[in-house]
Amino acid sequence: MANRLCGTIVNITQGQIHAHIQIVWKDTPLSIIITRASCEDMHLSAGDTIFVIAKGTDILLAKSFSGMLSARNRVKGVIKQIIQGDILSKIFVESHGDMLHAIITNTSLHEMNLQEGDEVTAIVKSTELILSKEI
Repeated sequence: MANRLCGTIVNITQGQIHAHIQIVWKDTPLSIIITRASCEDMHLSAGDTIFVIAKGTDILLAKSFSGMLSARNRVKGVIKQIIQGDILSKIFVESHGDMLHAIITNTSLHEMNLQEGDEVTAIVKSTELILSKEI
């Protein structure tokens, strides 16, 4: 199960090889880097409705986060459910009415003392997000 968010493209900056796509998802800015060829193949333009997909393993969680970080995409939310496996745990985080899930190690779960009801920040690098456009 991948995380799938629906947003609107607000800006596209084309480089020689890559394109920087800025999206707004429920008043939250998201930054995505894709290849220029992918941008052209999907005929992306400002104003388009677009889906942003993130694998659970690409979402980092931070508790009481402060400071600078190179990852641009940060979304605050509340832990609604934790499913602990043998090695990994699935953490369900509600943000802006949508449910995100992150896959983290049990070691991180315990070291961070994550509990249902905790406020966390979900973080994803712009190069780890995937775009999907309905035709």
